[in-house]
Amino acid sequence: MRFSGGFAGMSISPGSDEERLLLGKWIKMGNNLIVATFPFGESLLDPKVKRDDETAKRAEEYVQFDHEVAEKLSHLKGKFRYSLETYFRDTWGAMLPTDEELEKIDG
Repeated sequence: MRFSGGFAGMSISPGSDEERLLLGKWIKMGNNLIVATFPFGESLLDPKVKRDDETAKRAEEYVQFDHEVAEKLSHLKGKFRYSLETYFRDTWGAMLPTDEELEKIDG
């Protein structure tokens, strides 16, 4: 799954709805995956971690998305998940984007 959302080539401004959607998707994709110990944009798959096929596919998609979206949100690159979740809550509240909203960036 290559990220080909509607924000390709765009500069994403801090506090914008585009940032909310991309960061919200990143948070949702990382839920229940053992990839969250790396800073934003630097996640890796640890070959020592055994995953079932479905989880392995989700983890691969997350790592790819992490690298791609960190380029769009370069002002957040290198921050850890806890800091980004806190930033999200402080900026937009506790509700993550809905699946319908995320369809905007999935094309």
